Amino acid sequence: MSPAASPGRVPERKGPDIGKLYSRLAPVYGFWGAMTERRARERALAVSELKAGESVLEVATGTGTFLAQLAAVPGLANVVGVDLAEGMTSRAHELLKSKLVARAVLARADARRLPFADGSFDVLLNCYMLDLLPERDISNVLAEFRRVLKPGGRLVALVMACQARIFNSLWMRLYRISPALVGACRPIPLAEFLVRGSWQVTMREMISQCGFRSELIVAQPAAGGNS
Repeated sequence: MSPAASPGRVPERKGPDIGKLYSRLAPVYGFWGAMTERRARERALAVSELKAGESVLEVATGTGTFLAQLAAVPGLANVVGVDLAEGMTSRAHELLKSKLVARAVLARADARRLPFADGSFDVLLNCYMLDLLPERDISNVLAEFRRVLKPGGRLVALVMACQARIFNSLWMRLYRISPALVGACRPIPLAEFLVRGSWQVTMREMISQCGFRSELIVAQPAAGGNS
């Protein structure tokens, strides 16, 4: 599908503590993800084109379902997942243990300060996290993503897209009342942030499941861009 029109600048409210909010949402997030995000995540995995010998980082692993899929890709050198929410990492640990996934490393970490050396990963995947952040943090997080990627590395990101008119109106009305009512999530013009941050967007795609629209973007740090 072709990308929809950019959602443009959206209203921003002082949001809740994301780590605490998603620790509380951890018991029900799997249901929401299965209903609205599964198709987009499957597509993200496909377009990642993971190759033997590559090191992969997932930032914001949530309950660990996607991390387990990454760990099942044969031949990868390293598979690492991080999440800020203690409740999410606890559930992810349980899921990985139940599926006997031994080769994925999982830890708590803040996306604004990733505990990895420069140029550690070939691929970084990030699903439904950037659309939770205040605009002032998005550029900083993208710079941190750039830092931990190897030269020529690639970012595969999923965010909430602008929804159908009535759905979007209701969602944003709830967001204005209290961001926590919609999981602190709202549509963001991610491609614009990437271009401003000297990334080269190589793919954009809209994906819909149960009426919920996601935007999938693949990008690489532009040659000569800011470090």
